[in-house]
This record gives sequence, structure tokens and C-alpha cells, in this order.
Amino acid sequence: RPIRVGDTVTVGDISGKVTRIQIRATTIVDWDQKELIVPNKMFITDKVVNWTLTDPVTRIVIPVGISYDADEAQALRIFKQAIEESPLVLQEPEPSVFFVGFGDSSLDFKLHVFVRDMGDRYPVIDDMHRRIRHAFKEHNIEIPFPQRDLHIRSSSLAAGQQAI
Repeated sequence: RPIRVGDTVTVGDISGKVTRIQIRATTIVDWDQKELIVPNKMFITDKVVNWTLTDPVTRIVIPVGISYDADEAQALRIFKQAIEESPLVLQEPEPSVFFVGFGDSSLDFKLHVFVRDMGDRYPVIDDMHRRIRHAFKEHNIEIPFPQRDLHIRSSSLAAGQQAI
């Protein structure tokens, strides 16, 4: 069976843990602890993701941007240290850090880490963000805000006219 009681699933725009499977509908408890009754037809006609069918381990991708002036090597050391020190991050499959591009305002990285259980996802994201932010402050690495250029045109308005 593709879905069992206890599995974490996403069907359509509904995600949560399967708590009961009946002939016509399946009960899913979402992350807000609401019970949602999902017609079984949705499991046949909609896209279904079973996050825990054969393995409860899932990957988290954490995007981080640093300023163009920042020490890239130091940022990499900080990322790796945060990964190593975060207690819920698994070391197997091996975590990784990638420099993925040059953003409008930042050098863009993605950290790929794995967790044992769906319930560990948000605690790990929170922990990683806090560790990285603290270390960045300590090493003067800036997380940039979007930079925008404004071009202001001026024109001479006749006396008495107002600009809109």
C-alpha cells in the first residue's frame, strides 16, 4: 500500500500524518493538529508525496546569502561548523554546502542537511539559522538586503502645474 497509518503525506495542498484510513476517506492530522478528512479519490487523482513510505529521513535545503564583500572561505567554515554542531542533523547521508550563484545583492549558498524525522525539520532550520546568524555577527559577515538603483527624472513643469 502506498499509504499507511502513521505515514507523513502531502496530497494536493494538504500535508500531515495519516491517522485513519477508511473505505471512503482518510483522516490526516495537519501541523496545526487539525483533523482533515480527505476523500480517497484524491489519493488516486492528485499528486501524492509519502514522505515516510520507506524511509523517514528527509533533506532540508537552507538558502543563505552573504554580501559580495564577505570572506567566502570563512562563511564556508561557519556553515560546516553549524552543520557539525547541530544535534539533529544527520551525518549520513552526508550534509553538503554549495555555492549556487551570484545574486542581485549576494553570493548565494545552499546547505543540504538531512534529518531523521519530519518533526525535526523546523527545529533544525531554526537551530541552523541561529547558529549561522550568531557566527556571522561574530565574524562580521553581512547578510545583505536587496539593493535597488533608483533613476529619478526631473522635468520642468509650467508654473501652476502639479506632478501626479
